[in-house]
Amino acid sequence: MQSNKEIAIRLYENKLFGTTHGKGMYRTAVFNGTADITSPSVKYLLDFDSIERWEHGSKNTNDDELRNHVTSMNKPNLLASWIVRYDIATKAKTRVTGYCTIDLQANKLELLIDDEQMEIADTWVLDVKPCKSVAGKKSPQLLATNAELKKVLS
Repeated sequence: MQSNKEIAIRLYENKLFGTTHGKGMYRTAVFNGTADITSPSVKYLLDFDSIERWEHGSKNTNDDELRNHVTSMNKPNLLASWIVRYDIATKAKTRVTGYCTIDLQANKLELLIDDEQMEIADTWVLDVKPCKSVAGKKSPQLLATNAELKKVLS
């Protein structure tokens, strides 16, 4: 079921893509992003990999079920991300059940979150739109939202 909770998802091109962060360890995320929900106020982090790389991040049986669902879509231009809750106050990062996919050919994004601690169990399917770049500001390359951005930014 499609959620009516307001959300803004911002995707940034990963400028470190392909660089190393340790011996034999490469940064593989094509896009990095955030998903901001307004009520309750929660921020999630997203790192979009190709399906082939993403599916190896499965950590438990819930992840295995989600992985099987996403890989069964069999879309060649699909990128996927696991979901990590980010606590702004403590800077703690906690993996939660869910996934986010972006179909770059259809410009569609699907986000499923089941975060028991924050009492969020929702799905969003949103159109992805390119953003205008602003000189001197870090602006996202892509945006998917069902909210007024002024509400999400405040």
